[in-house]
Amino acid sequence: MNEMTKALAIFCVFALLGLSKANIQTDKLFELIKSKRSAVPNTWTVSDEYTPVYIAPQDGLAQVDKIFALPGQPEGVSYNQYSGYVTVNPNAGRALFYYFVESPTDSSTKPLVLWLNGGPGCSSMIGAMTELGPFRINSDGKTLFKNDYAWSNG
Repeated sequence: MNEMTKALAIFCVFALLGLSKANIQTDKLFELIKSKRSAVPNTWTVSDEYTPVYIAPQDGLAQVDKIFALPGQPEGVSYNQYSGYVTVNPNAGRALFYYFVESPTDSSTKPLVLWLNGGPGCSSMIGAMTELGPFRINSDGKTLFKNDYAWSNG
């Protein structure tokens, strides 16, 4: 048996295994669709309990959090950028990091976009600098260029 025949045989085995798993996934999808059509069971209850919302004083934070220029930022950026932390649970010491960029045009009339991604061990800044953020990283890894397709341009 030559190498090409062996490779083709291995490919066919994996393709058949994939098809068998696809049927299981299809069955699960149909179960989910069917369950969405059924009535809500009486055992599901709506809780009247709520968690109180923590509202921290915000006086002066905009000035403290304002970014005047990012390292490697191109010249001619005319919109405001802010970065900082928002306290969500002072007792547990929990805060969320944020990076806010105003729209370059008519920022007071544009909707606010809240984009969350990342997860444990993965910063949302990676997505901001490689996907939809206002800047992209140049190939030198040290300087930025404007992203024409940024969320802030909408």
